[in-house]
Amino acid sequence: MTARGFPTPWLVVEKVESFCIEDADGAAVAWTYFSDEAEKRQATGLMTREEALRIARAIAMIPEMRTIIRSIQDGLTEADQIPD
Repeated sequence: MTARGFPTPWLVVEKVESFCIEDADGAAVAWTYFSDEAEKRQATGLMTREEALRIARAIAMIPEMRTIIRSIQDGLTEADQIPD
């Protein structure tokens, strides 16, 4: 099975009562759903718009965070290789 890629950047696109996190090619990576109606949120467990947006933005940052983590790990590996 071939690994599937999701090219960066990932973008947050607002839809009807949801946010779609899309890769650079426009493929959906994830969705977060919300409702402006308190009764509907209570009955369904949906998030508020602000909560859904906050989570969607965090998901969209995953590729950048992975790059930062790799850079830190590479730097630590290089530091470990320096003789005392």
